[in-house]
Amino acid sequence: MKSLFFTLLMAIVTTVACSQTKDPLTIQNEKYEFGKITYGKPVEYIVTLTNTGTDSLTLKNVKAGCGCTTPSFVPNQVFGPGQSIQITIRFDGSVLGRFVRYTDIFLSGGITKQVSFTGEGVQETKNNKSK
Repeated sequence: MKSLFFTLLMAIVTTVACSQTKDPLTIQNEKYEFGKITYGKPVEYIVTLTNTGTDSLTLKNVKAGCGCTTPSFVPNQVFGPGQSIQITIRFDGSVLGRFVRYTDIFLSGGITKQVSFTGEGVQETKNNKSK
């Protein structure tokens, strides 16, 4: 009987602990694919963070993994439950061939997230010149 009680108690504690560690954030464009981009031509995309928790979150900082990537954001921006904020990530197009770049997002409560983008830098030719 003690064994059964202990097993049930542990199952309840585990269920409660797991439900409390739910991620309070969803990220749109967490892994973004540019496809083929012309070498040297800057491109950008938007990452949307949505607060799915019960407490407000604060965007503390955003750091790109290299100098070819520049994030644009509002420091210390607070967003409550159900609200969303946006971060624009710009890439200078300085790579030929396949590439992957990472950006770290720092929020209140010690929450850190990483987003990434991939693509392929291609040399512009007379046949694919942009007008």
